Amino acid sequence: MKRIQILLFFIILHHALQAKVKPLGHFNFGKVGNVTYAIGPEKVKSRQGNFTLTRIDRPLFYADAPAEKAQQGEGAILFNGKTDGYSMSSGIGVATENFVFEVWVKAKEIDSQSGEMNIVALNGTTKEGYGFAQRGKSWVFISADKGTTSIGNAVKGQWIHLAATLRNGVGELWMNGKKTGSFNATKTIAPHFSIAISNEGKQAFMGEVYEVRWSTFEKQGFDEESDFLINYKKKKERDRSRDLSRLTLMKNIQKPGLGKSVVSEFENKSYGIDWLIAPVKHATNLYIKENKDNKTAQFQLNNGLVSRTFYVADNLACIGYKNLSNQAEYVRAVKPEARVMLDSIWYEVGGLKGQPEKSYLMESWLYEMETDDQAFELVSIETAAPLERYPWQQKYNAVATDWPVKGLRLILTFKPTERMDMVKNIEVKVNYEIYQGLPVITKWVEVLNNSDNLIRLNQIETEVLAVNQDQINRIHVESDFSFALVNANLKGSALMHYQGDKIEAYQAGESTTKWVVDQEYNTWATHNQAEDGFLDFPHRNLLVSHLPMGPDVDISNKESFKSYLTFELLQDADDRERKSLAHRRMYKKLAPQTTESLITGGITSHDEKTLKNFIDQMGELGMERLDIQAWPGISHDNLDDKYVALWKDIASYAKGKGIVMGGYELQVASRGRGAEVDCVHPVTGKPGSLFGQSVCIASAWKDTYYKKMWDFYDKTGLKSYTIDGPYHGDPCASTVHPHHHGLYDSQWEQWKSQVAVLHEAQRRNMYAAIPDWYFLNGQSATGMGYREASANLTPDQQMLLGRQYIYDGTWHKLPTMGWIGMQLVGFYSNDPKIGLEPLAQNLDRYERQLMQFLASGSQFTIRGNRLYDTPETKAMVSKKINWFKKHREILTSEIIHVSRPNGRDLDCMLHVNPFINEKGMVIFFNPTDKTIKKELRLPLYYTGIKGKAMFTNEEGITTTKALDDKADIEMTVEVKPGGTAWYVIEDAQKK
Repeated sequence: MKRIQILLFFIILHHALQAKVKPLGHFNFGKVGNVTYAIGPEKVKSRQGNFTLTRIDRPLFYADAPAEKAQQGEGAILFNGKTDGYSMSSGIGVATENFVFEVWVKAKEIDSQSGEMNIVALNGTTKEGYGFAQRGKSWVFISADKGTTSIGNAVKGQWIHLAATLRNGVGELWMNGKKTGSFNATKTIAPHFSIAISNEGKQAFMGEVYEVRWSTFEKQGFDEESDFLINYKKKKERDRSRDLSRLTLMKNIQKPGLGKSVVSEFENKSYGIDWLIAPVKHATNLYIKENKDNKTAQFQLNNGLVSRTFYVADNLACIGYKNLSNQAEYVRAVKPEARVMLDSIWYEVGGLKGQPEKSYLMESWLYEMETDDQAFELVSIETAAPLERYPWQQKYNAVATDWPVKGLRLILTFKPTERMDMVKNIEVKVNYEIYQGLPVITKWVEVLNNSDNLIRLNQIETEVLAVNQDQINRIHVESDFSFALVNANLKGSALMHYQGDKIEAYQAGESTTKWVVDQEYNTWATHNQAEDGFLDFPHRNLLVSHLPMGPDVDISNKESFKSYLTFELLQDADDRERKSLAHRRMYKKLAPQTTESLITGGITSHDEKTLKNFIDQMGELGMERLDIQAWPGISHDNLDDKYVALWKDIASYAKGKGIVMGGYELQVASRGRGAEVDCVHPVTGKPGSLFGQSVCIASAWKDTYYKKMWDFYDKTGLKSYTIDGPYHGDPCASTVHPHHHGLYDSQWEQWKSQVAVLHEAQRRNMYAAIPDWYFLNGQSATGMGYREASANLTPDQQMLLGRQYIYDGTWHKLPTMGWIGMQLVGFYSNDPKIGLEPLAQNLDRYERQLMQFLASGSQFTIRGNRLYDTPETKAMVSKKINWFKKHREILTSEIIHVSRPNGRDLDCMLHVNPFINEKGMVIFFNPTDKTIKKELRLPLYYTGIKGKAMFTNEEGITTTKALDDKADIEMTVEVKPGGTAWYVIEDAQKK
């Protein structure tokens, strides 16, 4: 019996020994030298087998090695990427038998643009054999005739363990002990083996190699939990630490907080309310889905209109983005929450890898997906109220609203894994905000440096969203990184500007919103694959939000980096008016200063008597803002006592009449201030910019000019920041300006400077009407439409053009976001045909212009030397202004685009507002010299009226009309030549 037991023991032991991994070739460079930069040994023998590598050229020994090996004094071989390498004229093993091929490697350079493969280790040749290589920013595995397969991201300066296993015909790829992909086995291995160079002496690798091993094993003989060249004790400690961290994270997710509630299922349902015509009172919530395993979690931002859903396992991933009104799903694939380039290395923030198909996402796949150990991982979540993005108080007839906006903020904190040594002290926070009654989610990213050393944030992508093909035209995306030419493409932030010819990003900037081809998405249906491949027609349904250049800033432990904000508005239809109205409502809620409304008088004089006479007339007429226009405008950095005293006196006099004032100055765009502070053109290296010459507002000029400007405002009491030429997008290649270090941070730093000025203006309760597009940072108005040549046209021409400007401009602006003016005197000329002087002799034309511009609800300026010249003129102007004030709430509400003025027929302005008593007002214009009487159809859906509407005309006569099932009405209108007719629209059922 004892003999049998002994025999069984030896049989089991024999099989156990047979099952172990058997190294055939094992090259370790850790102890081949001991002086850094000494030439590596001429020969390196394998620890197993009769294999010897021979040195090629002059690879160097370097005192560096993976973690614990470095602590034991070991090193590696450093290869120069040109001619260095080791090779021998025989291969190892058999191509189709079970094998493990592994290498410890560190990349010295990462070239994301390079498509060339640089060999790390090659058993055989690239045509017959297997190999590891670096291709740009990726590690790849070569399986000869079967092609190359990506293993994972290559990170500069990080030791990485790469492995390939063939088990019973199944090829698998591994990175740091985690499976990342698969490969197909090739048939043969050629008689060649090399490290850091190909069999042809090409494709050299730049970096370090510590160890390379080829092993074989019998069936079932390999265990990835114990058989790689990895410190498994440390790996187990790391895994235990991650398990504890995940448990802590799960408890953090479940922890009570503002807006958080635990639910059994998410409320992904529509509430049947059209937010454009009825208030949505659904609270903003962060729903936490019940989960008892403490290993995974799901939570969702939800306001009854939109929801964004996240899944947490090894890391966090956005798995759902839904428009609840029509149940449209926007997410087709998991992407990282953000990407940051730190010291020239890209890192992902959050995200999961391993989704097998990128055209749709199945929840069952999530449990198999894994994190990238070079990605920042989620460590905590918290909720808070939305931030006050800039100071603002309701003023200047603005709409009453909540500020900050009612809603909820979600803060996701990410930290580096222990393998991310180069950024071990960096923390990334991803912020989301969701708002009550608005299908908008806002996102931004913060980067914190908790070390004493500066780190350079070269680039950042704050949103990476793989969008379903049918929804790419139903999401409006813009950011507050916006100025003039930032909108130089059709998808630009405000859809204002389009420059057909391609311009360089550094010349004028571009929108942060980019729709690009998803390189991981290769299975989508197409009408013609040849067109996609050869004519560049592939789907661009990967949304990326990033700066066109930079920010390229250094981050210290004293101040974190906060990105621009990206606003995402989910649309529920393709109708242009509905989409436009949703965009305008977004501004109304998220930039409430855009609803400020002031009737302005514009004058060019500096004469005290003339100015006070003008102010007297403004006060009598009930006007609200005085603008000292070009030229000469006002010099805001002129602190001469006499000059300051003049404007203090005028501002005080105006204030006594209930009037705020400001003045024109060409501040930045096209105004050079001297070679030492002007923008340096990146091509010529000399002062010069897109608009001729502009000062760089990240130069020393910023330190003197703005200080004087604020002193001027303090001393004079001016309350209007109405300058021309704010920062418009010019870059600056100077390397000596104190507030930017070079070209790539120049746009970011100048934009920040301009934003800071606007925030300060709002803190001072000023009115901010400037060109360009800073609405999401405090600007009140910009031009409704602008062409300088139109200033020399006759009043009759300017009438119809003005209505065209209003029609076109209010597709993407509230009426109050656009200024427009009428000229009582010529702007560039004294030609009497241009102005309306003498006013009493042009009373009819004056009245018609007043009527159309006041009826538009725009920021209206009357420009001249006086506002009336006779009692009749005064009475007419006063009547029109009083009419506007009486109906201001509806007249400054959104315009529905019924018909564009063409000079041949009636046109109209239809204002709607379902949230006030006067739910609509329509003003008809007859541009012809004949009376027009016709039956018209008016779309009243967006008034919110159902059933019957009451129409009250100028004489106070009221009629009631029934709406059809589309909420349209038929009405007969008669308008005299050159005349107008208007009607207030109310809900008959609420009277």
